[in-house]
Parts: sequence; structure tokens; C-alpha cells
Amino acid sequence: MHKNWQRVPAPNTVGAKVHGWVREMNEAYKDINGQYAVLVRTIDTELGKVKHAAIRNIDSTDIPWNEKQAIEFFPKQSELIDEASMYHIWVFEEKELCFGIHI
Repeated sequence: MHKNWQRVPAPNTVGAKVHGWVREMNEAYKDINGQYAVLVRTIDTELGKVKHAAIRNIDSTDIPWNEKQAIEFFPKQSELIDEASMYHIWVFEEKELCFGIHI
């Protein structure tokens, strides 16, 4: 793990009342400056194991792309769930994307 991040108890392990997908998040991290929090779960899919990371900052504001370094996916308006200023990233552990920037 990067030295600027520390693992903290996940909400589902400390007796917090959590619902929905948050109950499945079994890892939690915060940066040492207290600006960001990340919840993580691992999902088994047809494409192999996928890590789902939910990221938010303490200000509940937009997180600049250069701080996320991720591809952004936008659902159809009819499938949008907008309950928190949170970003979701999926990391494919066993697959590589067929596009990207290669040096």
C-alpha cells in the first residue's frame, strides 16, 4: 500500500448501520491528510475478480481526474443513482483493457 494511505476499519466491521452495497465493502482506507476515503470490495464476475472502489473527499466535491487517474463511466440517466458525491472505480485483476496510452 502507498505510504500516504492507511487502512481503517470498514463500516460493516464496526457496528455502523449500513445498507445496500456498502454492506459488502470489506476494506476501507483514508489518506494521511484526511482529505479522501476509499471503500473497497472484491466481486467475482464473468471477467474474473474485480475490485470495486468507492472514493469520496471530505468536502463532497468533484475529484479532479488527475487525482483519480481513471476511466470514467457514465450510466444512462434512467440508471443513475446519485445519493452521494462519490466516485466508483472497478479494477479488473485478471483482464487488461484493449485500449489505453502506451509508451
